[in-house]
Amino acid sequence: MVVRAFAVPTAPVSDAVPRKLGLWASEHMQASAWRVSPGQDISARMHPQADGMFLVLQGRGEFQVFDGEEPEAAGAYVPSAHYPLDAPPKRSLPEPSRYEVGPGMVCMAPAGLFYGLVNTGDEQLVAVAVTASDTSGTAWTVR
Repeated sequence: MVVRAFAVPTAPVSDAVPRKLGLWASEHMQASAWRVSPGQDISARMHPQADGMFLVLQGRGEFQVFDGEEPEAAGAYVPSAHYPLDAPPKRSLPEPSRYEVGPGMVCMAPAGLFYGLVNTGDEQLVAVAVTASDTSGTAWTVR
């Protein structure tokens, strides 16, 4: 059995898109660290067979849950090895439920519900994303 402990990187980045670092992947769980600059977002995603969560370590943001109206099928896609080359055009999304989040807060979404995280603060947001075992069929939105 492999056991690991990780230091999540928190050094600021100035990338044009959020930076993701895979921490763990097994048949039971996967975890990634995200560094998101002000105004950037972790695109809403939906795992049909797996619950998901974000643990906010640093910064302020908005956890968005599409629990009123699901994004249209054409507004969601399953990425391929060629992403972003084959990503569909950006589309508007329905209005989500919004929850302000900050350091130490945990955001959870059940399987089958689109959810995402937006940096609404003026500093980098650092979060760890954890998803349960079966992530087959995961779809992301495009904004």
